[in-house]
Amino acid sequence: MRICCGLTGHLELARRPDLYGQPVIVGRWDEHVVAASEETLPFGVITGMALRQAEHLCPQAIFVLPDEEATARIRELISSALYDLAPVVDVRDEGIAWLDISGVATAGLSIRNARHRLLKAIGREPRLGLAPGPFSARLAAARARPGRLLRIADAGEFLAPLPSRELPLDAEKLERLDLLGLRSLGAVASIGPREMESQLGHEGRRAVLLARGLEPDQLVAWRPPLFTSAHRQFGEPVEDREALLFVGRALCGDLADELGLRGAGAKHVRVRLEVESGAPETRESIVRHPLSSAAELFGLIGSWIKEWQPRAPITELWIELPVLEGAGRRQLRLWAGGDGSSEEVTAALERLQERFGEGFVQKQPFAG
Repeated sequence: MRICCGLTGHLELARRPDLYGQPVIVGRWDEHVVAASEETLPFGVITGMALRQAEHLCPQAIFVLPDEEATARIRELISSALYDLAPVVDVRDEGIAWLDISGVATAGLSIRNARHRLLKAIGREPRLGLAPGPFSARLAAARARPGRLLRIADAGEFLAPLPSRELPLDAEKLERLDLLGLRSLGAVASIGPREMESQLGHEGRRAVLLARGLEPDQLVAWRPPLFTSAHRQFGEPVEDREALLFVGRALCGDLADELGLRGAGAKHVRVRLEVESGAPETRESIVRHPLSSAAELFGLIGSWIKEWQPRAPITELWIELPVLEGAGRRQLRLWAGGDGSSEEVTAALERLQERFGEGFVQKQPFAG
């Protein structure tokens, strides 16, 4: 297994690129710190501590409320942007993006593209680490300079001198390791898994495996959703058609940006108008060729809005794309040695024939 890790800082911080370079703490009052920028580290602020304590340590910090929905959307967009670079992509809210590049023919190109796409998505250079597994790759990335890649060949040798507090254990278990004199990963690795399990429970066995570089954890492969939507709620009900067209064009632009990152196209388009009274009004269509650009989407949706005669003022405009062309086909170029399934090959051929004509790509029987 060869894992590339791109470390970007918590995705909650990515929502506010205007605050880069300043001490920022994300969390709700009377709760714990969800995320903190690097500028707060010298003051002792860490994720998970009480927000009141963080405010005492760093009163000059800018405090931001978390937005789980916005963070989830950023995570989805980053996952989409990286999806064609490796067979397995796993992006976490903590600002960790893992790519399993085992067997990828152009691994170096995938890593370079990952760096550029993370930079575009987050607005700052990621730290990159390449190692045998997720744990060692994350620690390698944490020690790389922004925009640079740190390669690790022997995970055990790399991990041994690092502090045991790097293990994903709660504060109580880390304190117990310290009391036992196990202050480095090498010291933890020297303990038998059963012995550590007797001290820390199941997490103790896992900690020993991680410290030895055996990497027991698996990545969770992201799968592209086949549905997306955008909407706008009006503060005052709208009756003006030009206002609807203006908002519709903007929503089509947002959806086109998302489709571009996903490498997907819309096969089914639906527009829903929520009206001041009564049931919503809907129009929808299944299209022959997937729509992906703002012009294509608005060409269809704008024509509907121009013809519409709503029976009441409109309170909300929804544009829904219930069926997206599978973005999984973007990974076809990762095949090496013809290891794609026959179903995926057939789907790719049919898509090319649909877009460019039957004669553009032809199936030939295998003679061998």
